[in-house]
Amino acid sequence: MTLHLPGGATSTGTGVERAVAAMVSGKPVVLADDRTARANGFLVMAAETVTTGSAAFFVRHSSGLLCVALPGAECDRLDLPAMTGAANDPDGLAACVTVDAASGISTGISAHDRARTVALLANPESSEADFIRPGHVIPVRAAEGGVFRRDGVAEAAADLARAAGRRPVALFAALDSALTPTELAHGAELDAFARAHGLVTVSISDVIAHRLSTEPLVSRKVTARLPLQAGVTRTVGYHGLVDGAEHLALVVGRPRDGEDVPVHIHLECLTGDVFGSLRCECRYRLDRALATITAEGTGVVVYLRPSGTAGHRGSAVGRFDTGRMLSSVAAHILRDLGVRSVQLLTDNVGHRAALQDRGLPTRIHGLAVAAIS
Repeated sequence: MTLHLPGGATSTGTGVERAVAAMVSGKPVVLADDRTARANGFLVMAAETVTTGSAAFFVRHSSGLLCVALPGAECDRLDLPAMTGAANDPDGLAACVTVDAASGISTGISAHDRARTVALLANPESSEADFIRPGHVIPVRAAEGGVFRRDGVAEAAADLARAAGRRPVALFAALDSALTPTELAHGAELDAFARAHGLVTVSISDVIAHRLSTEPLVSRKVTARLPLQAGVTRTVGYHGLVDGAEHLALVVGRPRDGEDVPVHIHLECLTGDVFGSLRCECRYRLDRALATITAEGTGVVVYLRPSGTAGHRGSAVGRFDTGRMLSSVAAHILRDLGVRSVQLLTDNVGHRAALQDRGLPTRIHGLAVAAIS
């Protein structure tokens, strides 16, 4: 069985927009799990658009284990407890007890029966009485916050469904290799499969990058004048929309619509910033950055406070790279302040990438690098 996009489109590509467009039209996409070099592939589609034909396509090209990513609240509402041993899954897949539809099916294993079960899992009007346990479809609890919380297949699948305007419930299954049937399809084989079936390919990294560059990450909450040793700043407070963390921007002068604005991005370090610990240079760097910006008469210090941390730097939330998130938060804050291009006071590859992803041309401020390095 072969599925083709409307109009006979067969190009692949990695653009999330194209994957979302395919899912809007009820088509599956190929998702590459690029957390490892092998990059195994998965078929993914919005659960509410699944038909008998698409369920048969999933079964034909996978091991037959069909999974449905669901928000945790839905798993709780439908009384879907964790499968025994799920906590020890090496890929972190939070599988729940398998289910079948309680009515409208025969054995539960046919494409028609599994499509009905998937549709019921996607239906907000379904209740726990609509399912029998065990069954032939595996519900998987997706972490709240999607790939921002955990960079897993279930989270990426649910995020794609949400981006397509569907409920964040997605059918997914691991693609079997046609070349080596005992293994999963990966690498170049994914592109070949996508071309053969007219599907779009996308990776977990693509989904993360798309969300970081397009979604609002903070909201402005308060503005106040704050006299500091280096001078008076306009302090703007921001609330993190993803993790609830509170961030600050210390603004000197009028950087709105400014080009080449001096910027220092600082991660909160309690022991260094507050107590002056000699084990790090955080306090020194912050003081020098404020002095440099004040001397120039314009600039911004973005003070980031990683959620749930109290010591030097931050730690990752789940398996997602929190440092990448914080760099993107800084970029969003600068865009909100009207900054149009940036001179970074320290050369940080992650910061530069995040700023450029948000449309902020970036270069390094040579004098400041010498002053605070």
